[in-house]
Amino acid sequence: MSSLRPTLIPSNQPGLEYEATYFRVYQAVANRRSLIHGRLEDHRGKYCAIGSYFSESLMPINTRALEEIAAYNDSFPKLTPQKRWRKVIQWLKIKVKL
Repeated sequence: MSSLRPTLIPSNQPGLEYEATYFRVYQAVANRRSLIHGRLEDHRGKYCAIGSYFSESLMPINTRALEEIAAYNDSFPKLTPQKRWRKVIQWLKIKVKL
């Protein structure tokens, strides 16, 4: 369970490691052009960075990476969804060294 995304549930299933989590979230975010903040999805087809990943996959991800990504995504509450996407995608590129 995530403190920033309490709707997520814990899993005992094998999941992605720390670095792989960043890469897979980067791939999911790259498929979008905007990101919401504060929740996984808005029920209108818009997602945060973590929600973007879970809209494409149900494989559990590393909790530490999840918390870091969610915190960065939510650190720009006043940006438009498009500007937030730009900030997050740039940061994720650095984290996965692309």
